[in-house]
Amino acid sequence: MAIVIEEEKKPVNWFAMIIVFIILGIIGSGSYILFFKKPELIEVVAPSQLQEIDRISALTFDPASVIDSPAFKSLRQYASEILQVQIPGRDNPFAPIE
Repeated sequence: MAIVIEEEKKPVNWFAMIIVFIILGIIGSGSYILFFKKPELIEVVAPSQLQEIDRISALTFDPASVIDSPAFKSLRQYASEILQVQIPGRDNPFAPIE
């Protein structure tokens, strides 16, 4: 007579398996969208306001003409100049010590 010893089989946790499959599906679809799907092209025509921006960006600026203008020279300074405070230490803390 033989003695048969069988281990009790654990039931399958279906909830955990479903959660794992859902997570794998989310990761798989996210990686497909991120790496393999071709992006859609924008088919909207640029508004007419962008033409004004092109004109503004084409303007040249001459600082000397601003400084020499009578309107700039007529400006007055109402506040005192800012004093620079001397902070102890080196200008560049990463520079090697000489």
